[in-house]
Amino acid sequence: MSLDNSSVARSYLVPALLRLYVDIEHTGSHSQFYEKFNVRYHIARTLRSLWARGSSYVDATRAFFMMQSSQTTTGNLRKDQQVIEEFVARLMTDTTYLLDESLSKLAIIRDIEKRPNEDNTPEQAEEAARRLQEAERMARSMVSLAHETVHMLAYLSKLAPGPFQAGEVVDRLASMLNYNLKQLAGPKCSNLRVRDMKARFSFSPRVLLSEITSVYIHLGLHADVRSEAVDKFVTAVVNDDRSYSVELFPEAYAILERRSLKDAHSLGQLLEFAAKCKDAKVDSKVIDYLESVAPDEYLDPLLASLISDPVRLPTSGNVMDLSAIKGQLLSDPRDPFNRAPLTIDMLEPMPELKAEISKWRAQTVAEYQQKQSQ
Repeated sequence: MSLDNSSVARSYLVPALLRLYVDIEHTGSHSQFYEKFNVRYHIARTLRSLWARGSSYVDATRAFFMMQSSQTTTGNLRKDQQVIEEFVARLMTDTTYLLDESLSKLAIIRDIEKRPNEDNTPEQAEEAARRLQEAERMARSMVSLAHETVHMLAYLSKLAPGPFQAGEVVDRLASMLNYNLKQLAGPKCSNLRVRDMKARFSFSPRVLLSEITSVYIHLGLHADVRSEAVDKFVTAVVNDDRSYSVELFPEAYAILERRSLKDAHSLGQLLEFAAKCKDAKVDSKVIDYLESVAPDEYLDPLLASLISDPVRLPTSGNVMDLSAIKGQLLSDPRDPFNRAPLTIDMLEPMPELKAEISKWRAQTVAEYQQKQSQ
């Protein structure tokens, strides 16, 4: 029986690969940090191949991510949800690390190759050659991994956007996208150009730019997504003070249009998303005001942001926002205050405090808007 004709393969192969993507984080080997990237690269390539075989694997992937399957793949719906959450968290972390490593190694290579060798002593020349060789070795590996990981992010954010807009990952995702968009399209983007970068490192900044801007469109304009989820993503993008600016998307648009990297429809969508961000930046001033006047017990102790869904950590007694502690526990299942073992199902909801904060927020926003209109 061929793979495509196997109902077992169609139902369980993709979820099994996603589970492996998560589990390979810890192999017990002394070199597990680098081993996991090699395994995940081949998982990403396998998934890409499966999705190209026809609609059955695409449909199965969408159903699993959207929790639409008539049967669970692990025997437990909660475990399936945990696989999805952990996969998305790992994918975010991998994308951040691999892009950062790739771009930094290319910058090192550019710097060394542009520096005149005749001014170096023999010892300095030898050290420069060693550094160049090491940077080239790392770049060849990291660039391939980064390209494959970003492609998977772009593909899945279109196929099943919901998990990528969840409160526990949306801020990290937006910050990562903004930072790398600034690297690829900002005023210093020329620093990434190295000699024969496509042939030497398989590095294609145009492909990365196109796929990263696609993620913005998928999560910020997706017609099948709840409007509040889209608004949450847009807000996360504009609240990233480190990298976001109103010039960010017009700069990317100019490159994409000049290089014919996207069709007219996609370019129009990018401009539409940029306009939404510009409007949302005004609304973010309300959040800034709320956080500046909120009582300490209404603010998350780690992020200093206004709590919307408070939960108590039984291991330390602290109160945090659910999205903040959930994002933390997906990467490290320990209480951030005392390092005691802590899992998501141990968190204790606080409905009375939630209602109290919600009431205070509504009253304070009304007062702020009244002051602004005067």
